[in-house]
Amino acid sequence: MNSWSSGPRASRPAHDHDAGLEARGPLKRRTLIAAAAATLAEPSIVRAQAWPANPIRVIHGYDAGSNPDTIARHLSVPLTEILGVQIMVEPKPGAAERLAASQVARMKPDGSVLYLMTGGQAVVSATDKTLSYDALRDFDYIAIVTRFPFVFTVAPESRFKTVQAYLDEAKRRPNEITYGTSGIGSTLHMAMELLLSQTGAKMTHVPYRGGLQAPYNDLIGGRLDMQVITFSNAQPMLKTDKLRALAVTSTERHPGFPNVPTVAETLVPDYDIVSWLGFTAPAGLPPALRDRLNDALRQAMAKPEIKGKLEELGNDTRVSTPSEFRARVEQDMARWRPLAHVVNQS
Repeated sequence: MNSWSSGPRASRPAHDHDAGLEARGPLKRRTLIAAAAATLAEPSIVRAQAWPANPIRVIHGYDAGSNPDTIARHLSVPLTEILGVQIMVEPKPGAAERLAASQVARMKPDGSVLYLMTGGQAVVSATDKTLSYDALRDFDYIAIVTRFPFVFTVAPESRFKTVQAYLDEAKRRPNEITYGTSGIGSTLHMAMELLLSQTGAKMTHVPYRGGLQAPYNDLIGGRLDMQVITFSNAQPMLKTDKLRALAVTSTERHPGFPNVPTVAETLVPDYDIVSWLGFTAPAGLPPALRDRLNDALRQAMAKPEIKGKLEELGNDTRVSTPSEFRARVEQDMARWRPLAHVVNQS
């Protein structure tokens, strides 16, 4: 929290201050009281005037209609009401968030531009030494707004009934068993590679682009053994028995699918992969604006229509503090850095 003190005199004993005012006479006393009141009110005035009058641009690195885009648009309505400023969502897809991040990193930190960062940025920042920006130096962290696990899925008729059986088969037949994700270097890809590094199994990664239909067709057709997918994308197919879940990547079972075990309880006790979405700004954002944005996001996420919709999609809607957000990025980067060779050799 910011401290709006008036300097060293604020610490003087109250009786000394009052005595000084009495010595100067009633008129002088009234003048000083008025000046003090104006000084105390000044931070509120500054805070009110500091907010940009132009629309706030929320930039993210994915296609229109993607999960980040959907969440940003859900939040744009209550944020507009809370802040009194129009929120405009701008997809800037390309290069696994590099394009969006590099653009925002060069902008003025005046609150007019925000970057909706995903857990994938931690992977990129941990594994790519050629980036034009530094994720920890060039952004100020405002709040994580959603967290979500991944799920290992197979075709309903797959011979694999557990993730243990799937990994055991991979150990017997190195590199013959396959798994699919949304792309090389994605958090989904890294989640599986981390598990392989911890269990000693060897598999072949099949990256897909352009949606869920292609990997689903390959699963059903027997050309792909398993797919790593977000819960929000998996839910409709799990509920209609078009896919079957082997395990979830969080340490706790998902409340929507309580019968699906976690990787931690069946294989690796400390395995815990939960991705996230969070709002950041170019480095140098005034603390008053950062705190106001964090508060606005808390208010928006607490609205029943927002909270209910996002939780329905499989999201944990607890809002973080700025320091918790930064610490999470640092933690994730430390986790993915040892797997940089997986991305760079693919």
